[in-house]
Amino acid sequence: MARNAAAPNRKLNIALVVAIVLVAVGAFVGTRLLADGGNAETGAEVVIRDADGNERRLPLSQDCETTVATSAGTNVVQVKDGKMCVREADCPNQDCVEQGWISDSSQQIVCLPHKLTVSIEGPNATSTYDVIGR
Repeated sequence: MARNAAAPNRKLNIALVVAIVLVAVGAFVGTRLLADGGNAETGAEVVIRDADGNERRLPLSQDCETTVATSAGTNVVQVKDGKMCVREADCPNQDCVEQGWISDSSQQIVCLPHKLTVSIEGPNATSTYDVIGR
């Protein structure tokens, strides 16, 4: 009799394990789709503001490179694979180049000697901020 009672429990345990695995796989796939569908496909733009008061906008979804030459100096901004960086600059400290790649609206690259800011903006640009206080 104990053998018959164990059989339904084993089937229930197997069903429970399968359900947990399916939920875990679904959660993983869902988060990957949300993460990969971030900035590059939502109309987000790279916004470059320079020392001379000019503003340039580049689509984050399109790989490109632009040289920003101003009265303060020259920077090369590169957009690739839904992220961007300042690839090259003629400023003395190279902090803007060393900041590396950014990919969401919570990040910004600044070149203080050249008075240059590069950020990501757009109607659906993602951000890692949970809350913004005033």
